Amino acid sequence: MQRSRTLVSLCAFFVTAVISFAQSPTSLSTPVYVTVAFNAAVLQTAEAQHAFNELQAKFAPRQTHLQQLNAQVDSLKKQINDNAASLSEADKSAKLHALDVEERQLQREADDFKGDTDSASQQAFQSVAQKLFAFLQDYAKHHAYTLVIDRGSDAAPVVWYAAPNADITAELIKAYDLKAAATPVDRTNTNLHLPSNPTPH
Repeated sequence: MQRSRTLVSLCAFFVTAVISFAQSPTSLSTPVYVTVAFNAAVLQTAEAQHAFNELQAKFAPRQTHLQQLNAQVDSLKKQINDNAASLSEADKSAKLHALDVEERQLQREADDFKGDTDSASQQAFQSVAQKLFAFLQDYAKHHAYTLVIDRGSDAAPVVWYAAPNADITAELIKAYDLKAAATPVDRTNTNLHLPSNPTPH
């Protein structure tokens, strides 16, 4: 009889323990996995678009100059081709030399332009990416996300499938823009600097 009572007590204890565990916050919380297209999110923020618009305006005069140089090269090529039969050897040689000089100048300035614009664009991207990455940490904690996965791009996907409602890219951009709009902008340093610890993306 005593043994039966002991078994009943043990069973009651285990049932109570199982129920308590099942009702504990840890067991009731369901992992929440979401995805984000981080690079795309950076580029779509109002801050990044503003920065790239400023860069476009900054480099516009150089771009126009390159277009003019290219037009001069094309014009000189056409002159040489159209008048090849009537040009003396001396004139032809002079025009070919002038063409060579202008082509070299165009190539040199085009390479410099590409290097400068690529560098400035990368710095602008990294500046916003670093801030968005930090914002994402707080955003994910606030929404109790268990894991945020970068899904990559359509051309190079990292996640092969995720339910449409699992993607938080649009919501993240909207929340970041609202926060950035409410934060005073520091205009004391208008130069762009590459972060010492770039945000992985």
